[in-house]
Amino acid sequence: MSLFLTMLACKISSRDKVLDSLIEIMEYNYYRLNSKEGVNSISGDNNQFVVSNVKNGWVQVFCPTNLKDILALELSKKLKSQVFFFHIHEGRFWMYELFDAGRLIDKYNPYPDYWNDFIGKNDEKDWEGNPILIGNIFNISPRRIKPYLINHSKIIDRKIKAFPKDEFPLQSEWSMIDFQNKLGIIYPEFDKPKTLNLVKLLFEKK
Repeated sequence: MSLFLTMLACKISSRDKVLDSLIEIMEYNYYRLNSKEGVNSISGDNNQFVVSNVKNGWVQVFCPTNLKDILALELSKKLKSQVFFFHIHEGRFWMYELFDAGRLIDKYNPYPDYWNDFIGKNDEKDWEGNPILIGNIFNISPRRIKPYLINHSKIIDRKIKAFPKDEFPLQSEWSMIDFQNKLGIIYPEFDKPKTLNLVKLLFEKK
């Protein structure tokens, strides 16, 4: 079965602000909160959001797999901060869009022409990612980011990694985690449920 995963990473020091903002956005879009509970896993099911605790100044939100990027835009606007929209598509590749206070400021797709058949031809340069912009915003050397932002169709060695100590090769969809690590976004260890501190919000249509 192909893997689909959609998650957000919010640059903020309060999980409660993320939870409250999610509830407000969903309420505005005609969904009411059905339940709020602690959990130790994610599902990707419709109308469910699993929110991590703060770590390194980031709060992660694991979303329904079919979620559109509009939520990331609205959340960044409400939080007045940066929000990454990360997506793993069909177990083939990962991509991101970065929003800042309601504006799309950067995006990356390792196959920049992938969506052409769905939305028409786009400028492939739009999806290259901008390591200098990311470096300036998050106070990190662009050299630690740039090796991840390449066109995968140009990779010859399928085992090559961005950095030797990374866990995954660049062409793995999970190289997303290595990229996130460079920014201090630590993907939860779901195989160690006792270490997790997650909150699930379940919504229902009004």
